[in-house]
Amino acid sequence: MNYPVWELATFGGGVLVAVIATLHVFVAHFAVGGGLFLVLTEMKAYREKDRRILDYVHRHTKFFLLITMVFGALSGFGIWLVISILNPAATSILIHTFVFGWATEWVFFVVEIASLLIYYYTFNKMDARNHVIVGWIYFIAAWLSLFLIDGIISFMLTPGRWVETKSFWMAFSILHSSPPSFQDLRCPQSCRDLRPHHVH
Repeated sequence: MNYPVWELATFGGGVLVAVIATLHVFVAHFAVGGGLFLVLTEMKAYREKDRRILDYVHRHTKFFLLITMVFGALSGFGIWLVISILNPAATSILIHTFVFGWATEWVFFVVEIASLLIYYYTFNKMDARNHVIVGWIYFIAAWLSLFLIDGIISFMLTPGRWVETKSFWMAFSILHSSPPSFQDLRCPQSCRDLRPHHVH
């Protein structure tokens, strides 16, 4: 099946993807590190019995919720929208190769959203121990989501032996194993056969 392709003449689609993805990745990393910051700072407030720190965490959580959940989710959707318009076939391969990886990541993302909403809206309403547990649930879900995305992005940058095996684990494990050697990154025979032959 031939998909329609969206051509951007001035800067090209790559620039549009890069702008949206860079902003999204910045916020996504903030979502992980910021989640750890929130729960550790809350624990410090309880340990030192400092109401000012606790009030700061509560205020910061609102900002954190808006920037990570609203902007992060919208920019993430923006990436999917743009890449699916610019190169539908490549997007289809990405989805089909990592269908269970994406499904797992989305489960963690739903846990992220739910736990952060609970964390914010139960501030000063839930007992301290359970509230901190909710904060840790958010951080762990956010970290696992990032872990899965890192594996998929690694495949996008360096598919390695996936070109030959078409194995999910071969594609995903590139980042989370020892770095591939130059021999691993060479174009496989099936790829080399596609190169144009010079006519003498």
